[in-house]
Amino acid sequence: MTNLPGELPARTKRGVRLARTVVKRGSRTLSGRLQEIQVGEEFGPRADDDFVAAAYFGSDIDSVYQLEQWLWPMEQLAAKLREDGYGQQPFGILTRDIVAARHLREITDIPVRSSRVTAGMDEFMNSARLRVVFYVNQATWNFQGLRYPGPAHVHLSHGESEKISMISNQLKAYDYVFTAGEAARERIGRSLVGMNPEHLLDVGRPQLDRPREIPQEWCEFDAQAPAGETVFYAPTWEGDSPAMAYGTLADNGAMLVSSMLDAGYRVIFRPHPRTGVRDRNFKKALDEVCSIIDGDPRGFMDSTPDVSWQFDVADRALVEMSSVAFDWLATRKPLVMIQSCHSESMLMPGGLLERTPTIGKGTEDRLIELLSDRTDSSETAAQLCEHYLGATAQGEQVNRFISATEKVIAERDRSLSGSS
Repeated sequence: MTNLPGELPARTKRGVRLARTVVKRGSRTLSGRLQEIQVGEEFGPRADDDFVAAAYFGSDIDSVYQLEQWLWPMEQLAAKLREDGYGQQPFGILTRDIVAARHLREITDIPVRSSRVTAGMDEFMNSARLRVVFYVNQATWNFQGLRYPGPAHVHLSHGESEKISMISNQLKAYDYVFTAGEAARERIGRSLVGMNPEHLLDVGRPQLDRPREIPQEWCEFDAQAPAGETVFYAPTWEGDSPAMAYGTLADNGAMLVSSMLDAGYRVIFRPHPRTGVRDRNFKKALDEVCSIIDGDPRGFMDSTPDVSWQFDVADRALVEMSSVAFDWLATRKPLVMIQSCHSESMLMPGGLLERTPTIGKGTEDRLIELLSDRTDSSETAAQLCEHYLGATAQGEQVNRFISATEKVIAERDRSLSGSS
């Protein structure tokens, strides 16, 4: 084929693209090394680090909320390990992103280390005392941590749910998976051929045991807003693939919020922190719902640090397929769920969506009827809570998390020492 004037041959084009890719990768590598030098002694792993347990976080600042929700249980674990005689700093965090590291250091007393290069990873992961490393997601960089054979590697996830990601075959790469309860073990057992059930340990959702304090923003709103029942509306984001597209904010968020406010409900609106990062329609819908909330005296825009206190002040919840729905079960209060509007989103049969009142595209007009329904029994709510989370009396879940970790540490000690 004759090339048009000014047009490069196909082979030359491929060569140019390859060269650009090489330059780009080299630039990223150089940037990472320069960043590592800048980290220096402030965040780099130290020779005197003596952690027996650690959390590994391979993602960037946009996903740091996944680790944030585990910080309090990890702080309680660190305190127990100190009591057990494992030194004054028995727990540490290793990140691969310096921005995330700086953020974490501001919000926790757990020692935070950061390294993008192999040398720092080696120093942290090869510590003779390290016995267990936790992972809160399925990030690709996790597999750089999993290659170290010394410590036991434990997957925590960042919430209980029935999203398709919860039955990823990647779970087999970990030595243990800390599951929320019976439902999670059954789900994994049905889906992952060859998964050893002895490697699944129930810990509930230890975050729910954290002492909760109602923020001043809500107290001020509560004193001024018209009286009425409160709905906690916490929609999830658009997801990173069609199979994970559980969010519905762009489909009916404005309609649902307007319906609740018009019916006299007070609405706590808390969107997922990643809403709109991949789909501009979700960003547009988020702006629209925020405008509706801000313009109504019954609307409360929730920008508080975490999901916890809302469980105490709300009378019922409206959520999609996300961890908020499963955490809400611990309240034993009414729950209405929203089914995904996307045909490719993958849902597990027999799950929570089939066990709770649910609306979907075309049935939004049933929302107020379901919210006002008083026939839901506390017995059913208690059964769902037990099935998904186990015992949820104050302190029981964090104690299970600590006990499971101590069991893993003890077993790793025996294995590394060669004793039976």
